[in-house]
Amino acid sequence: MRKNIALTVVCLLSFSSVAAQSRMYQVGYGTTGVLDTYLSQEKFKGSGITFLSTSEYGLATMADCLTEVSPWTTLVQNQINLSLCEDRAGNESTMEGAYNLMVGRYHAWSFLDGKFRLQAGGLANACVGFIYNTRNSNNPAQARLSLNIMPSAIATYKFRMFKHDAAIRYQADLPLVGLAFSPNYGQSYYELFARGNYDHNAVPTTFISSPTIRQQLTLGYRTGRRTMLTIGYLGDYQQLSVNNLKQHVLTHRLMLGVIKN
Repeated sequence: MRKNIALTVVCLLSFSSVAAQSRMYQVGYGTTGVLDTYLSQEKFKGSGITFLSTSEYGLATMADCLTEVSPWTTLVQNQINLSLCEDRAGNESTMEGAYNLMVGRYHAWSFLDGKFRLQAGGLANACVGFIYNTRNSNNPAQARLSLNIMPSAIATYKFRMFKHDAAIRYQADLPLVGLAFSPNYGQSYYELFARGNYDHNAVPTTFISSPTIRQQLTLGYRTGRRTMLTIGYLGDYQQLSVNNLKQHVLTHRLMLGVIKN
């Protein structure tokens, strides 16, 4: 009887509360390709770094305490990217930076006695960033503001490696619809902000005009009771074609990090 009362109290305390199940912190380095026809017709290539934090949350309810964890999970990712690129002749350089906040909601299914987990859902990907051309005088910089709604899927397979737990995880985020800021062709920022000449600068986007794709492959190896070390690949392909202008920031990163459960 006392055990049942204690269990009920614990469940009531956790009712409708959200608890973090795992947090992953990763740092990556790799190549970057930048194109922004508002600033230059040249394509720039270089390298950059990326910091990525990933938190996964599960919704705890009274029913969860008595049976099993809810199949619904929430994913929050914070990504910071900085790159320095040059044109093919080495005469011009471009700096690129962006912060992405991604919030997703997923339903999970387990297979193979819990070794394989499939999650499917969608996420909102908000981006704030810039592209700066060191040679331009009139329009040296381009602001990047966008919001994309993206179908997303995550597959995780758990296994044993060298007598320790390991897991391989793949996440893919695909484009659907969104909203982006862009000056129009031939429009200056002075006209837009100082004179207030709006010219289709808030543009609805689709998977055709903004084929932004993001994928991540991660291998985790347990080194402690609640800790795993990770190595993996992050490919983030942010593209936009609106107002007769084209822009892309294509990054490839080798990621190293740690998971804390």
